Amino acid sequence: MWKSDNPILRILRVLIGFGIVALIALTALTIIFTFPEKTPATNATAVAKSCEDYGPVSRRGFGHHWACTTEIRDDETGEVWTDVVDMNVLSPESIGKQERITWGYSGGRTGKSDNRVYRSPDGYSEGVNLTVTILIGFAAIPMILWYFAKAVVWGFSQEEQRKFWEKINGTPEEQAAKKQKEDEEKARRQASRQRDAEIREARRRAKEQGKADR
Repeated sequence: MWKSDNPILRILRVLIGFGIVALIALTALTIIFTFPEKTPATNATAVAKSCEDYGPVSRRGFGHHWACTTEIRDDETGEVWTDVVDMNVLSPESIGKQERITWGYSGGRTGKSDNRVYRSPDGYSEGVNLTVTILIGFAAIPMILWYFAKAVVWGFSQEEQRKFWEKINGTPEEQAAKKQKEDEEKARRQASRQRDAEIREARRRAKEQGKADR
């Protein structure tokens, strides 16, 4: 069935491929957001009024994604406003409680954007957050690109797929010739190492024999 040229099955193959891409991306986001960067200092008090869960699948990946309607009071100015604080900065356990948070405008505390962003003081150091992000990025991005390409190719007919992969990997004859060449090169290197070992052993024995003759 997987190799069928039926148009419906070809579309199904593409959808499965894109599903794999989405699964990899969401898994990567889940891991990255499990290690949020903590803020150096708080500058406001927040009291959650109500919370809504946008999980189990969201831009944070899998799991809860709490967005809480919250009253915020700025430490410096005393200004009070109500906003939706998402990204799990607060949760239902925070409802009615005073929680310390950090807020600022997109692009900085005094940035030109009117969009306020909020962060929790709980989390991990910048080094841990950056390391996890880089490691997961290096692992996930190649897989995402590979399966995205595979998903597109899976929409081709079997003959089109064969021609495509032959352009990438070569024909079976070219692959066999390449493998034979690699095997021959490997055998030559192994034979060379064996000869070098025999020469070293012969020299060692000659040296020992010379000492014995004295």
